[in-house]
Amino acid sequence: MADLTPFDPNDYRKRVLAAVEKRGGPDASDPFELYDLPPVDDLDDAAVAERVAQVWGAWQRQRDHPKYRVLVGLLVAQHATRSAELRDAGSRRTAAARVRAQREQREATRFELLDAAVSRLVERHRGIPADKVEGLYEVGALAGLARAEVEVRLRRHRVLPAAAAPVREAVGAERRRQVRALLEEFGRLTDEAAPPTLFALLGLTADTTDAQVRARTGAWRARARELPPDRLRAVVDELLVHVAELIEPGPAAREAYLEAIAADVADHLRPRVRAAVLVEDRLVAQDRAHLLEMALEAGLDPQRAAAVLVALAAELDVELDVGEEDPEPAPGAPPRRPAWEEPLKAARAALRAGRPAQAQLLVREAQRHAGDDGATPVRAVADEVAAVLAEAGTRWRAAAEAGAARRWNEAVEHLEHLHRSAGDVPGPRGAEAATELQRARSEVQRADRAVAAALDGPPGDRAVALLAVLDRCPGHPGAVAALARIPVSAPAWVSAARDARSDVLVLWAASATPGVVYRVSRMRPDGSWQVLGRCGGTSMDDGGAPVGVEVPVYAVAALQAGRASDATRSDAAQASPPPSPPPQSSRAASPASGPGAPRAVRAVREASGAVRVSWSGGGTGAEYRVRCLTPDGRWRVVGRTRAHDLEDGGAPGGGAVPVYAVSAAVGGERSAEVRSEA
Repeated sequence: MADLTPFDPNDYRKRVLAAVEKRGGPDASDPFELYDLPPVDDLDDAAVAERVAQVWGAWQRQRDHPKYRVLVGLLVAQHATRSAELRDAGSRRTAAARVRAQREQREATRFELLDAAVSRLVERHRGIPADKVEGLYEVGALAGLARAEVEVRLRRHRVLPAAAAPVREAVGAERRRQVRALLEEFGRLTDEAAPPTLFALLGLTADTTDAQVRARTGAWRARARELPPDRLRAVVDELLVHVAELIEPGPAAREAYLEAIAADVADHLRPRVRAAVLVEDRLVAQDRAHLLEMALEAGLDPQRAAAVLVALAAELDVELDVGEEDPEPAPGAPPRRPAWEEPLKAARAALRAGRPAQAQLLVREAQRHAGDDGATPVRAVADEVAAVLAEAGTRWRAAAEAGAARRWNEAVEHLEHLHRSAGDVPGPRGAEAATELQRARSEVQRADRAVAAALDGPPGDRAVALLAVLDRCPGHPGAVAALARIPVSAPAWVSAARDARSDVLVLWAASATPGVVYRVSRMRPDGSWQVLGRCGGTSMDDGGAPVGVEVPVYAVAALQAGRASDATRSDAAQASPPPSPPPQSSRAASPASGPGAPRAVRAVREASGAVRVSWSGGGTGAEYRVRCLTPDGRWRVVGRTRAHDLEDGGAPGGGAVPVYAVSAAVGGERSAEVRSEA
């Protein structure tokens, strides 16, 4: 049997989730990678089940991660389907053979661009010049290869000696990152193309004067004061702080900021220049024109953009074509421009305009005409288009899932990105990003109005109104923030006493906050707390309490929409004396007939590791007993409740969910037990 290495959630996030996210989502992966298992035939069934449970738990803990929450949401939604193939030994062996073949093919495809560049260099130079090695790392990075993977590939060839040179930086990298992030968010909030620089935001050019700067910044500050106090206002205020420090102080400050922009543009263009000049040792006119256009779109003025290309060419020690465009060919003469150049140029323009589907068609047209001279630039654009389309697919799935769950704010985030970068990529059943975005925004605006109305209403009704908003639009940030400011009332008292069965009956006063559930915990001998479960009633029977004369200490907290009250302890001074626990025979009013058996008993493990047991039926006034089948074949009483669900905080962690049995009791009569599964 193959041994599995111990599971490390942090290592899994960096090694697996990062790779899957970069590759375009779970559809571009396989179940063995997703569940961190080797694709071999001799895996132990129990070890596989344990690893699947560990990975599932890691996904649950990453659901709010700012980078991976979209990916993890897709993985959690498809967990049952993807893990089923691994749990069965026969299906797992068949899948392992398939995955090994797929990985071999994928590896060959990943190295295709690098191998082509290496083979042409070796053919031309009888080895790899040392000054080309860094360029090969950049070519590998374009195909998603790590530096170590490129190094392994290069060991097969002789490296010829050469030298290299450093570059200079202007404003700090972290400051530049902050400004870029704010400009991108400004574009998202205004539903327009993000301005590439602070100059573009203000409508200024590189040669602007102090008077022009004062006029524009004054106008922007006046506009900012008129904005409502929302996120757009906060973003504009932060951008104006950067304007005050990087633009307003004078020509020297503006020059330093322009140098910072040039440094970012150089970093962005460097791998593309390396790829363009790798074989021919020169930057031909058509590549130079395309790179110059990219520099201008990034916010540089023409002179500085041209200077960046000259500096990169000098850094790489290559010739830069700076002559005039080739004249038109004489009538009847063959064309001097390659046939692939125009469709490739159009594909780049379509990609920048947010139309990757159109760009893909144009790339295919360029591929039909590309020979050896055009293979590298065409392949680079094809890879870029494929990456955008893969991300669009992931975004569409996430947007569809968020819309189906009515998480409209999350749906708006994905649909805005699709509208900007992949507007011509249809979603499920031919949905259009613009149409779906308008629908999602209207739902968010409706929720915004409902939150405003709730805050203007009577204080006693605000919590109920905000909960209604969250029911229609789960996760709405305004409703969540407003609800967080409303405290949840704790139970006034908690009591615990043993009954005739030696179980402990825990009773508590109902919270003054409506619509809450209660979390019940028992103090362990070492002073730590064990969560016994959650229920909607005001009593719980602890059948797993330690046997003894002294009753353990219990604590009960009220929960509502992610908020919790202070916990009230059974050993605290009571606000009013609790009633004595009633005898078993009087815990429910006696109906005319015996209780009906519960129906549809389900047991589902939650992200915390606890198991929530739920059911229906049972009749009016019934008390439900929940028992758990232990690994040694005995039945453990989890608790008793009058609600239709109970959380088992003492369930064994990992592995399969235990079997639970639920029965109903009314007036001393008990129904048959119904199990969660056979």
